[in-house]
Amino acid sequence: MRYVPGSLEPVSGVRRSHSIGDTSGSNEWVAARTASWIPLDWVLAAYVTFVALVAIVWTVPSWQYILAGHTAIVVGLLLLPPRGSAWEQPCATDSRWLSGARSVARFLRYTYPALLLTPFFEEVSLTVNAAAVDAPYWFEHYLFNADITLFGGTPAVMLSQAGNPVLDEIMHAFYFSYFLLIIGGSVIAWNGGFRTRGTPGRGFHTAMTCMMLGFFLSYVWYPFLPARGPWEHPEVMAGLRPFGGWVFTRIIEFIIAGAAVSGGCFPSAHVSGAWAVTFGLYATDRKAALWFGLLAAGLSVACVYTRYHHAVDVLAGLSVATVAAMIGFRLTRKSLDYH
Repeated sequence: MRYVPGSLEPVSGVRRSHSIGDTSGSNEWVAARTASWIPLDWVLAAYVTFVALVAIVWTVPSWQYILAGHTAIVVGLLLLPPRGSAWEQPCATDSRWLSGARSVARFLRYTYPALLLTPFFEEVSLTVNAAAVDAPYWFEHYLFNADITLFGGTPAVMLSQAGNPVLDEIMHAFYFSYFLLIIGGSVIAWNGGFRTRGTPGRGFHTAMTCMMLGFFLSYVWYPFLPARGPWEHPEVMAGLRPFGGWVFTRIIEFIIAGAAVSGGCFPSAHVSGAWAVTFGLYATDRKAALWFGLLAAGLSVACVYTRYHHAVDVLAGLSVATVAAMIGFRLTRKSLDYH
């Protein structure tokens, strides 16, 4: 028994031959393809299946497109070349361009789930309120009440009103750091630190699995606990000062104007994803995890300061990240043992 480089699963003698139109042959082909899947692949397949079922059961708008799209993702998963395939290995005859292209293609093959995060989030606009069509955004009332009970008011209002243009810019910079945490976390985990030879790094599978679980375990609640952030409530925003700032404030406002999704508020996926990848990195790169933790802490505060989230969204996101990390460590413990 041997292990494919970069994979967690042993290669076994699964028969790959089958005749066209033969159901048993098709089953063998699927079994052969999934035999090399790692926990991350199964997590992704489980999530897309869950969303497709939600779309069908609650007959959400455009459910046919969701079903077709998610079926295509699963088929794509089955067709992806196994990790450790021959094409990943450099050849002596490779030109510099081809060598670089091979490295980029290999990186994208291993980090492909992260490329789906934005489409999955935007898809929430179709599934939000799925289980409560007659009472849209019914859960946000409880979030406002929870904030008042815990903090004596609405933190999103209290924090931002106490700020100034300089602090506005800093908080929006922390909010922007979300992109640095997700992209940077994937790259750092891939490279594995300065002492690691070869890619992916020792803790790559753990960090990626934790991160994706952090997002998915937040996304799954949006159809059932729909809620909007304070910034979408005119009665809350009335009389509040506009944010100052120069660079990051305007960048975030531009991004929100084009990509915000109403109802995907609780738990905060920004917080759960950022903290989950931080916890995942801690397994093998504690120095990087420490710096990521500082950024994630700033991001957590910024989510409330910028009025995009209730304070309890952040607390829930941190809880989700903790659960995601626990599951991720459990699922990928072999990846740490085999390096």
